[in-house]
Amino acid sequence: MQSTKKLASKAFIILLSVAMFIWIGLKTDWQTTGNAIKNASPLWIGLAVIPMLLAHWLRGARWNMLTEPAGYTLNKRRSFYAVMSGYLVNVATSRGGEIARCALAAKSEKAPVETLVGTVLTERLIDLVVLALMAMLCLVLQFDEMVRFLFLFQPLKTLANSYYQMPLGLKILIIAILAAVLLFAFIFLKKKIVSWINKPQDNQGFISKFANGFKTVFQLESPIKFWLYSILIWCGYWLSGYFSMKALEITADGTLANALGFMMFSALGVIIPLPAGAGVWATMAFGLHFVYGYSENDAQTFGIFSVAYSNTLMIVFGALAYLLYFLEMRKLSKLNS
Repeated sequence: MQSTKKLASKAFIILLSVAMFIWIGLKTDWQTTGNAIKNASPLWIGLAVIPMLLAHWLRGARWNMLTEPAGYTLNKRRSFYAVMSGYLVNVATSRGGEIARCALAAKSEKAPVETLVGTVLTERLIDLVVLALMAMLCLVLQFDEMVRFLFLFQPLKTLANSYYQMPLGLKILIIAILAAVLLFAFIFLKKKIVSWINKPQDNQGFISKFANGFKTVFQLESPIKFWLYSILIWCGYWLSGYFSMKALEITADGTLANALGFMMFSALGVIIPLPAGAGVWATMAFGLHFVYGYSENDAQTFGIFSVAYSNTLMIVFGALAYLLYFLEMRKLSKLNS
């Protein structure tokens, strides 16, 4: 029964992805889009690859910082191979790459898969924190555009208009109440998480191994370096997006601030669990058209270009990384035999 449900959910996700590709494809002027992508600047595309690969290298190095407190030091080169191989799997699946890279690292570094999965989950939570910080920066740099995005949703627009019409004292009271609720929620959740993490577990159990990987973020040897890497990873994505934006004539006049906004919409698409970047394509095109004022076709063109560029990068470098990983593991196996 459980396997049937998993199969049905996977089939649903695949069908949803296909439907989204078809829907966007029918709305796209493919001749104009093809010409725009055909004339893309190879120089800017090449420049876009550099910060993206550096970001992925830092992701592998940051992962090692999380596994060390659990007693497992990853080889930095092989952890990078595992990260890139995971992205290769993500092209075909929505989240399978995270498990794939844990499986590869577990094989090469003799670490429990459960512990590695716990560290990857921690990574994702840290990424959400950094992404929230980037969103705040985006709100500062692109305030008008972000407000325009929020006002696309009528309930938010109505709520914002109602708030603007309130007396100053009532506004301050509402903000104080919201801040108090968030503070108490944070304190409550923190206590629950710490209590769960520190709860004695059977050392051989799945929960114990998973918690052992999850709690490493509280045991970092160099927390400042860890957070610096986390920020640099997203700065790499940001800079790569800026260079890829410059590659197309239709978006070449965009600024670094615009690229940050584009990255926020791309991140929204990544959250949607659809393979092959279907979600990114949709959210990117939506943001460029409705928020930044690009024509619908230009917005679709850049969305297609972004997904094609990203998938090509993952396929080429992911396959190369897996090949290098395979050859290295084969060499190590011969040395140990």
